[in-house]
Amino acid sequence: MITEHLLTLPTGRMLSYSDSGPRTGRVVVLCHGLPGARVQIPSTAILEQNGIRVIIIERPGIGHSTLQTTRTLASWSADVNAVLAAAEVENVTLVGYSAGTPYALTYASLHPERVQRIYIVSGMAPSAAQDIAKMTPVNRWLHSMGTSLPAPLRRALAGTAAVLVGTGEKAGTFGIKMMRSAFTPAENSYIDSPDGTVFRAMLAEHFRQGYNGYLIDLGLVTQHWPIAYERIHHPIHAWYGSDDRITPPNAVESLQKILPQTTVTITPGAGHLMIFMAWDLLISRIANEA
Repeated sequence: MITEHLLTLPTGRMLSYSDSGPRTGRVVVLCHGLPGARVQIPSTAILEQNGIRVIIIERPGIGHSTLQTTRTLASWSADVNAVLAAAEVENVTLVGYSAGTPYALTYASLHPERVQRIYIVSGMAPSAAQDIAKMTPVNRWLHSMGTSLPAPLRRALAGTAAVLVGTGEKAGTFGIKMMRSAFTPAENSYIDSPDGTVFRAMLAEHFRQGYNGYLIDLGLVTQHWPIAYERIHHPIHAWYGSDDRITPPNAVESLQKILPQTTVTITPGAGHLMIFMAWDLLISRIANEA
């Protein structure tokens, strides 16, 4: 079962999130990627089978969550706590997917007592020069834009993109064209298949409001992450695809230097969309390791 919620914060800002799986299940907070959205649940049957409840919170400016231009990695942790209070949840397992990685690690550092385990799937890591060099040209350009884009230019770029490309489904279709070269042949086939509906819906929801939320997120995740890593003592398992050109598997080496408790699984032939294409395996792994 998937339920969608719109939570009003005391400030009047709205937070949108999905809550899937059994209410009494082990709670997983999935920190979505960039792009990402509350709707990226490929299957709920595996959640019911394994007793896993997944909460996906849309970050400000994404989906139905109100834009917040002053947000930080740390401020998003307060949003997580607001949702957990509304959902009557105390402790969680964190999954950081791709650009959701710094959000997961930030939350674990600020609220270590609430976190049981951490999973990093196709995760970003603090960027080293060799990792940037292995990105596709499009991702190298996005990385440099995210680290250096002033607010006035960001707003102008977002407005221009909304006019030239469109928002919602139009933006999602354009995004797929831009990312094709970064995906494996199997991933491109998946995107075009009926199973790929969830991925296409995720893109459309991510760009529902336009591009400001995306560009703000991009700036945060491609800059230095101000994380108190010494407060993170939880078991961490990182999972990468050997053919991932968006977050190459050697990116985890940077994380292991900082968080040596990180263990790694590399799946041969897999790309960046493992969280969609191997969703059942991920959920089963979380349930078994719990």
